[in-house]
Amino acid sequence: MDGDKVREFMELAGQAHLSEQDEIPEDLRKLGAQLLLSEVLEYIIMGLGVTPIVDGLKIKDANSLQYEIGADTDRLEMLDGLADVAYTMYWNMHAFSLKLEDAFKRVCDNNLKKFVLLEDWHKNAGPLERSEWDLGRGISWPAEVVQVEVLRVNNNYYAVGKDRRGKVRKPSTYARVDLGDLV
Repeated sequence: MDGDKVREFMELAGQAHLSEQDEIPEDLRKLGAQLLLSEVLEYIIMGLGVTPIVDGLKIKDANSLQYEIGADTDRLEMLDGLADVAYTMYWNMHAFSLKLEDAFKRVCDNNLKKFVLLEDWHKNAGPLERSEWDLGRGISWPAEVVQVEVLRVNNNYYAVGKDRRGKVRKPSTYARVDLGDLV
């Protein structure tokens, strides 16, 4: 199942897999909000060509939003809201005859390419000094990357760049997913 690839992505990113009893850290709450809302807004703004307006302010860039913690988590409301997002995703898929499931499979595979496999890595896992970020391969990272670290997953080493919010950012080796034949 392609949902397992999302779990693999999270492991490669060093992101938590919390149990139902675990306290949800504020930084993970903010990252979850940012990831979900930025993708929804990308669909609305860039896909549908609709500009949301909040209190008279036009939202033109999903990544320009800021997030603050305003209340405790409520897992029932989290589940209900996420299920509603999934429902409205499928509503949009049917309403606009989009091949969402095929696209999802491709996006899952493509997102795993945000991690640089280091086949010949002979050092330890951990954060890298900025001078090492090119990994000896001329790899560059977007300006918003504040940390590049090497992780060991399943006896393989991978490099990952993250911004200040913990969001995984694309290395220069990354190629955008091609969904052109699905529309």
